[in-house]
Amino acid sequence: MQTFEAWFDGADYSVALMSLSEVARLKAHGGWLQEPVFLHRIRAASLEEAVDVHREKMDWDNFADQTDLIETCSGCGVGFFPKRSASCPNCSDEP
Repeated sequence: MQTFEAWFDGADYSVALMSLSEVARLKAHGGWLQEPVFLHRIRAASLEEAVDVHREKMDWDNFADQTDLIETCSGCGVGFFPKRSASCPNCSDEP
């Protein structure tokens, strides 16, 4: 099983799903998102399986309506969308 994370970049309104190791690599090499907002974490056997779970979680029909408000978690400092998650999805979704 691998851990994957989904992130939204407020700078270009893109969504990225990547392995936890790729997240760490990008952060370490300065290639991280400009305005990162955490969406969710997925444990899956493969990227393909993670993509399937990610698609189910995204609620694409309503996603744009949920991105107008960003909060910063007082516990971990990660940005998140409170309209999508009542509490920080990073803190409540630790692997």
